[in-house]
Amino acid sequence: MADRPWRQAWPDARHLPTRWCHSRDLGRRIDAWLAWLAPRPHGRWLLLDPDPITFTAALLALWESGQSALLPGDDRPATLARLMPLVVGRLPAEPSPEDTQDLSARDSLATTQRETDRNSAGATVVAADSEAAEKEAVVLCTSGSTGQPSLEPKCFRQLDEELERHAALWPLAQTAVVCQVSHQHIYGLLAGILAPLCHGAPFCGDDSRFPEVMAQRVSEATSVGLDACLVASPAQLSRLPQHLALHHQRIARVLCSGAPLSRDDAIRCERLLDSPVIEIYGSTETGGIAHRRQSSGDLWTPFPGVELDLNDSALKLRSPFLARPEQWWDQADRVERQGEGFRLLGRRDRLAKIGGKRVSLTALEQRLCQHEVVQDARCVDLDLRDGRLGVVLAVAGDALPQQHEARKRLISTLREHLASEHEPSAIPRYWRFVESLPLNPQGKHDHATLRRFFDDLDDDRLPRWLGAVDVDDEQRITLEVPERLRYLEGHFEGFALVPGVVLVQWAIHHARERYPALCAFRGVDRLKFQKVLRPGQRLTLTLKRRTDGIAFSFDSPKGRHAGGRVRLEARHD
Repeated sequence: MADRPWRQAWPDARHLPTRWCHSRDLGRRIDAWLAWLAPRPHGRWLLLDPDPITFTAALLALWESGQSALLPGDDRPATLARLMPLVVGRLPAEPSPEDTQDLSARDSLATTQRETDRNSAGATVVAADSEAAEKEAVVLCTSGSTGQPSLEPKCFRQLDEELERHAALWPLAQTAVVCQVSHQHIYGLLAGILAPLCHGAPFCGDDSRFPEVMAQRVSEATSVGLDACLVASPAQLSRLPQHLALHHQRIARVLCSGAPLSRDDAIRCERLLDSPVIEIYGSTETGGIAHRRQSSGDLWTPFPGVELDLNDSALKLRSPFLARPEQWWDQADRVERQGEGFRLLGRRDRLAKIGGKRVSLTALEQRLCQHEVVQDARCVDLDLRDGRLGVVLAVAGDALPQQHEARKRLISTLREHLASEHEPSAIPRYWRFVESLPLNPQGKHDHATLRRFFDDLDDDRLPRWLGAVDVDDEQRITLEVPERLRYLEGHFEGFALVPGVVLVQWAIHHARERYPALCAFRGVDRLKFQKVLRPGQRLTLTLKRRTDGIAFSFDSPKGRHAGGRVRLEARHD
């Protein structure tokens, strides 16, 4: 990247819609950011933007001005609060007019800045000398799937080395890249933005994660004579609908990373997209390690330049993509050597100590998935005093329990299923049932979200949270009434039910979480309680924002339980 390929002329793509990123106005956007950055502190900036064009221009401006970016993995307030002390500031969505000079002055300042960078030894981290190549380019956040999120700096040498391998294996000549994964992650950053940038290939992302939109972007590329390269994750490919009309489009290849892709999904997607599906195995720390195409076999082939040590079923590697290429890196995966390749056997580090004995969470999950009603499972070490595990299970629709008795029967059945292979102390104590397991933008299980399923264990006033989705202008939250809810005590002895006032409080609690600007309570209107709500019952809370607060309703398969409007004063910062 030392020669700044984004500043060079790209192949003509003027007929592509403006949602595509190419050379038409990228330079102008970079210059605007350079002008914005010039009077501000110099150092590492927090960069979080879902729009790939805005993200790219801001990142390149940081690099051209000799600075670096910290890329959060999510936009949770707690995440950002943890990261802000590590940066000089957070970049806004766009450099606003009041923060920048007029355009002619801005262009002049940016030109002067670039000349200064070129003429000052070591003044920019995109210089070609070896010292600058080792300077920090980005700091990435791991997914937190182990429960301990960490930061991983990447220098320009590491990025360049991996981009060279991508270019050799999967050239992008006459290609447009459609990215369905987040560029805040190493895979999305490399394959979805930096690789096309370095080869003059137009690219797009953001809303392309939806299959119908992705199909439209592929069609747009085909219409201007370009082959599409689809950058996806197993989450997207496993849900690719059969009806998508893509067989007449030109897709050069599909890249997939972030988690294992089932062989059935790989074969189905190759047939549906009429294109090879290539998986990339790696991690934030190591970058890419190996690749495979499952229609040709299940073995992984190491990237050129990656040296593997597969002794004792433990994977060690030396790689030019590591911060210290000469040192061996212990990867937390078990492997089996097969000729020049290898087969993955699962993680080594997903162990929990229960009752003084080590328990493999992976083994528990695999056993649970062998039951006919379980589609996916994830065990969670809750670090509770009793040392017992929690488990979140994706269950087929008809088997999803809606009432206490059905839930109790299903748990009993699954306990018996595990008991044949696992000691009683290893069997999870806390069970949560959902339609599908939550994944983060990189297609991985997110520990913070999984842990949230068990928040009611820490606060006996809360309902069990089982996920939330936004539908149009509403948020729909799946909840369950805990059998040990504090408010059930003494309320109709022998016939426990949730008091109506508690439902109103739950609505306010989740509304303030969803709409942080809402604060002071001002009253309730049109309040109706229509059906009782019992322990263990599953229901949906629907929230809709209003000018004076929210409208809410609680529904279950039995019908509507309660609804109304809550007036909440909005905070004006």
